[in-house]
Amino acid sequence: MAQTGLAADQYLELEPPKTLTGRGYGYNSISREFVLRQCVQFGNGLLDGSGASGDEFKFSSIISNLQLADEMNLAVNTKFSASMGLVSANASSKVDFFQTTKTNFNTHTILAKYHNVEPMKFVAGDINLKPEYLAMVGTPAFRAQCGDYIVIGEQKGRWFFGTVQLSVRDTLTESKLAASGVIGVEYATMNAEVGVSTINKLKQASNTQDLEIHVTSSGTNSASLSVDQFLQQVQAFPGQNGAKQTFKLMAVPYEDIVANWPVGNPLAPLTSEQKLTKLAEAAWGLTALIDDSDFMIQNAKLFALGTTPAKRDARIAYIKSRRTFYQAQLADMRNRARDCDVDWTGKPACESLYNTWKDFEDFVVAEYDQFPMRYVSECYAARDAGDAIQSKLRQALATTTGQFSNTKGDREMGGGPVNFSANLTFKSDHTGGDPLDVRKLLSTLKIRMEESKADHTTFETTLKTSVFDLAAPSPGETLAQCSYAGTGVKSEFVSPDVGAVCAPLKVINKKAYDDCVAGLQNIKYHGMLSGKTGEDPRTETFNKNSRGVLTSMKCTVDSSSGNDTPMIGCQSIDLRSIPLDLVNRQDVVADGWVAPKQTDVKKLTPLIKPTMQRSNALRKLIRPTTAVVAKASRCAEGLVSVAGQCLPKLKKTR
Repeated sequence: MAQTGLAADQYLELEPPKTLTGRGYGYNSISREFVLRQCVQFGNGLLDGSGASGDEFKFSSIISNLQLADEMNLAVNTKFSASMGLVSANASSKVDFFQTTKTNFNTHTILAKYHNVEPMKFVAGDINLKPEYLAMVGTPAFRAQCGDYIVIGEQKGRWFFGTVQLSVRDTLTESKLAASGVIGVEYATMNAEVGVSTINKLKQASNTQDLEIHVTSSGTNSASLSVDQFLQQVQAFPGQNGAKQTFKLMAVPYEDIVANWPVGNPLAPLTSEQKLTKLAEAAWGLTALIDDSDFMIQNAKLFALGTTPAKRDARIAYIKSRRTFYQAQLADMRNRARDCDVDWTGKPACESLYNTWKDFEDFVVAEYDQFPMRYVSECYAARDAGDAIQSKLRQALATTTGQFSNTKGDREMGGGPVNFSANLTFKSDHTGGDPLDVRKLLSTLKIRMEESKADHTTFETTLKTSVFDLAAPSPGETLAQCSYAGTGVKSEFVSPDVGAVCAPLKVINKKAYDDCVAGLQNIKYHGMLSGKTGEDPRTETFNKNSRGVLTSMKCTVDSSSGNDTPMIGCQSIDLRSIPLDLVNRQDVVADGWVAPKQTDVKKLTPLIKPTMQRSNALRKLIRPTTAVVAKASRCAEGLVSVAGQCLPKLKKTR
């Protein structure tokens, strides 16, 4: 037999329909429908073939329809038909399940699958047309009544497919998922390794009503009411007893297998499985781009589009224009490729479309490179850090006793009174070098105690403390995309009381007064506190002259010793609420985005240089992982090895 007689494309793998079918029944590749009659005669003998069989149970993270189709082991022609919207109304429950499971980058999908299937069993011995149909060969009536393919193999087994899907529409949930490790911080895509714990994390991070659960299995279809019930079904199914049902069918053209087929009457044209898969991949990819564009347009608040309304509006306008382009390309493809699975060589548009879209991966990566990053951090939510900062400052103050510097006079406060002042300022820490990656908030607290008589003995200290680190937020969330803006806090600055400080100079020297006013206007703090003790003070609480975020402090300002240095210090500080001022650094990056020229789909070349890190991550996610079929080492008598599988030897070559 010539090599062409063993071409894998002559064996057509089919998903079983809801209607009656099996070995000996026909299939019409033109209408994509099974024929409900057997136009042939054959014996009862069967041959065990090879291929996908045995027991398998796994969870998978799904980000594309092609990946879902591969995980479900859908036949190539079914992949193509589904991608082009041509699935028959009597398609199997597996295909129904697949059709209703929409996957894209903005929907987190976990597939739970189990199957335990037998090897494909093929018809053994000669297959002959029944006399009443032999006379119809070469007429339209034969295809109408018998089809152009005959089913020669049937694979049975038990299977379960179920998905848990979450379409996140708020940043807090996305932040929780990133903090728990379910998704990546940069691209908000689900990590590859998933399982029961991942599903439970989806449940914990989201509202139950946001989780969509979909199940199909051999023998039953059901919709679980909860995640717990879904997991119970998944885990219980492999151990349950149940009738085996048809999992897969194998068909070949009548003229290739029927012994008494007249010479010179071919019915079924050959197609290219590999090329059909490429077109299906492109169609699903365009569909995903459309769905993702719609999601971004409808949920713009979830994406880094820029820091100004004008920037954000321009980015959304670009996404809308690309969405129109994707829709037009998909409509054109579906119009021109409708019958490519029926007659590839007879339709010039098929090869032309394949040449246009064979490098679809490059095109889609370039398109997603232009899409904005998704927020996974709640950078713009109201965030009061007052308690956390207060706790940090109290810890720092505990180390100051005995550490104040004696900057004036002797070391003895002389029994007071003591003038006290404290000033608190915040700023973002730029010491890391990257202005878009400012992770720490610094505080500067200056404290001064001055004896108000004699030699004005003075003790002072300046305490610089890191008070809030974005790398260590509250448990269960991440601020990985956030950076401090401005000073890092939204608290307003306060200045010294000009009237109280400068008034004594007004009656002495006008210029000195004006200079005092001008100088004080440039002195700004986020918090100020001052006070004066009575005679013989020891540990005092200052809270009467507070301004800004600083409300009170408790400090030891004097002692009964001749050297007060070891006792001078502060033990406590109280603050008002301090709202953080954060920006999502992806928004800052987005401010520099400029819309590229329209990418020509025929060239499939990005017109701007994308970031290598994001491109590689996208390519890794998009690239399909085709299952490798174990090659058959030896086939039983009557079978031949074709593409690693043991299949019936065809009657003749073309």
